[in-house]
Amino acid sequence: MRLGEFSSVHATAKRRIQREGVAAVAPAEQELRELLPQLESDEDRRVAINLINRLSGYAVPPKPPTPLMQEALSVERAATESVGSVDERIAIMAAARRRIFEIADRAPADEAPGIRALTRVLEHLESNLRDPDWPQDSNGS
Repeated sequence: MRLGEFSSVHATAKRRIQREGVAAVAPAEQELRELLPQLESDEDRRVAINLINRLSGYAVPPKPPTPLMQEALSVERAATESVGSVDERIAIMAAARRRIFEIADRAPADEAPGIRALTRVLEHLESNLRDPDWPQDSNGS
């Protein structure tokens, strides 16, 4: 077995642990340890053991969003769910992006980039409203 194949199985285990939590760690570790003898070299086995040893760290739940992030997410959600003409929706998206940047300006330095990143979705939606990737049918859907 090549290390790349092992890494693929590891990535699947990692996603399962992130979804299911601590209870999924031991079975994933066991599954991956059973693959170790199939690896081609001692170096590959060393790398694989390091990957296995990191699995428990993926069971830690992500931090809940801060109040500023929640505020920014609320602005983003309202903009993406907006209805109206193309021009109205473009104006809503642009206003929401400005509002999110204002929120990011109030955030601590380590939080601001994540808040600003929310504007990328709005930017893409606005761009697609201006120049659709595919034609809209006559009822606007």
